Amino acid sequence: MRVITIIVALLMAVAHINAQSTMKENVDFNVWPKGALNSAYAKYFIGNSYLAPLGGENGLVNVTFEPRCRNNWHIHHKSVQVLVCVAGHGWYVEEGKEPVALHPGVVVAIPAEAKHWHGAAKDSWMQHLTYMTKVEEGASNEWLEPVADAEYEKLPASTTLLGQTDPEYLQRFDAFAFGEVVEQVKTRLDDRTRYIGYLATLLGCQGIDAYRELLPDALDKGVAPVEVKEVVYQATAYLGMGRVRPFLTATNEIFAARGIALPLASQQTTTMESRRVAGTEAQVGCFGESMRDFWKSGPEDSRHINHWLADNCFGDYYTRTGLDLRMRELITFCFLAAQGGCEPQLKGHIAGNYHVGNDKDMLIAVISSNLPFIGYPRTLNALSCIRSVEAGK
Repeated sequence: MRVITIIVALLMAVAHINAQSTMKENVDFNVWPKGALNSAYAKYFIGNSYLAPLGGENGLVNVTFEPRCRNNWHIHHKSVQVLVCVAGHGWYVEEGKEPVALHPGVVVAIPAEAKHWHGAAKDSWMQHLTYMTKVEEGASNEWLEPVADAEYEKLPASTTLLGQTDPEYLQRFDAFAFGEVVEQVKTRLDDRTRYIGYLATLLGCQGIDAYRELLPDALDKGVAPVEVKEVVYQATAYLGMGRVRPFLTATNEIFAARGIALPLASQQTTTMESRRVAGTEAQVGCFGESMRDFWKSGPEDSRHINHWLADNCFGDYYTRTGLDLRMRELITFCFLAAQGGCEPQLKGHIAGNYHVGNDKDMLIAVISSNLPFIGYPRTLNALSCIRSVEAGK
């Protein structure tokens, strides 16, 4: 009982700190130590875990799981294991029973002889304290088979846990985003286009958690794996690798979990020698003949950037197969509208969208569809840019 009392007191002391943590990992290692890589038991885990012994006669240990990490199915013979989640989000699954969502404050007492596993959610780190109690003579731990990817993927991302912690909020958001909004745009956007727009928009606004949650739905709605990758790749030209890298990692993790073999078939059509000329042709295809010599225009001290726009932005990305020019201009519109502060470029790409066949009504449908993910200010800014282009300003 003394161990449980200490745990409860510690949980109360750090609850406020954990609630305010803004770390990407959802874990503040200054509160609960991460510990050393769990190499001794690595063969019984998928992904990396870390152990930080906290002392005590019951062997109290803090275990840290990286996103998607979970241990194998296992059984504790003649002993009861207690889990106390202290940070992040994860799952406890006992054979034959409903999964238990782990979030700070949740305590699970695992009966002796129960076949089970526990680990992190897809999009969150997780830490739990663990210790053994009611230990009988001859107690042992039996490691069994790994948790199959297909079984793990059925569990929702941590964001879905909002349904338990914030049910009214999530119910109203879902009714708006996937009910009222979809009803408004359904005559202009099919499911595939709508979900491609979601993915591009979430890249633009850096909504990594929502991206992780919606990507499996996008695949189910008919967005091809190669189309997803092309959206992520092209975002590099408009967001930079620093902001795109987490989305590429998340995409690869979800693809691997679904058995999608990587790398995908190459979509590249240019060489380092041909990319500038091909990129210029792509620019002309999007904006017209005025772009033919754009690559060598501008002040001498910054002319290299216009050259890079031709050979890198357009030559390395727009020349790839997997998405046509019409869809590539549409996702660029989403990148720029979602990140904000790019109104001059957004106006240019609105004109580019018109040139490749995406009209005003199409773009208004897209920003309407994406409004729940970027909010009203950026949506209204994008709408204002459309109005300006329409007015020739």
